[in-house]
Amino acid sequence: MGGALRGHPARARTRAVCPSRKRPSLGVTSKAVGYSGRVDAALDNSVAKAIHVLGALRPLSEGASARELASSAGLPRSTVQRLLATLAATGMVTQDQSTQKYMIGPRALLIGLGYNSGLNLITAARPQMVALRDAVGETVGLSVAVEHTRVFLEEVQSTQELRFAPELGKLYPLWSGANGRVLMGALTQDQVEAVLANRALDHAVDHPLSDEAIRANLAEYRRDGFAIAFNEAIDSVNSIAMPVSDATGAIVAALSISGPSQRFTRDRMLASVAALSTACATVTRQLGGTPAPVAAPARSS
Repeated sequence: MGGALRGHPARARTRAVCPSRKRPSLGVTSKAVGYSGRVDAALDNSVAKAIHVLGALRPLSEGASARELASSAGLPRSTVQRLLATLAATGMVTQDQSTQKYMIGPRALLIGLGYNSGLNLITAARPQMVALRDAVGETVGLSVAVEHTRVFLEEVQSTQELRFAPELGKLYPLWSGANGRVLMGALTQDQVEAVLANRALDHAVDHPLSDEAIRANLAEYRRDGFAIAFNEAIDSVNSIAMPVSDATGAIVAALSISGPSQRFTRDRMLASVAALSTACATVTRQLGGTPAPVAAPARSS
């Protein structure tokens, strides 16, 4: 998991990085399939044009270049490039540095989730997250996968003086942390290898793992039904995570508990399995899914 340890009430950090509240990147055809139209003359302003560009980009699962977007949106390339720079700076789009293609970004994802407030994941999960935090005393987080990355959508922080505070919206490698292993759980072997081939965000975690270690941790998660991580994405933070599934059986999120490693030890993590499993099962049922089985954890001697 990513984020930082915070003190209360002064919220002193144990690392020299000030966690931001940046909100959370996806992509190739040259035309925006399923999207057409031009900017209405009455709405000929920068905001309308930016929304128009986002509309052209939305259906493109593999992203598009500035030239392709200018063609499909019917706008000058210079205008589209300027708009994309602003959208990228605010997290509404991201750019793949290897292909130079733009993709819908994490902030747009969060806005979209907020739109479906009646049935959205956060609405279903938050009451269980609060109850889980109260039961275990540590920070509870909700993460989703965005292509080969993961991002925290919601958090309920521990009330203890020293606590873990995830960075909502920040992108982390999908392979990293307990959350990442859960979100990778249903991937095919080819999909797993594609994730491992993308190490562009290694710098976002404190202790990047080798491919072999990631495969081994993923196998353990698939065997046990829960994933644990020790001092991995961030120094001195341990975490445990389990899946939340929807009516199709797909893993739509990972629910996690994280805390300072000196307090949230392996035994405490394993002792929280039952409460975490109950929370995940409740949210899964609310989404129309069937809870996944969880193996009885073996305590360390």
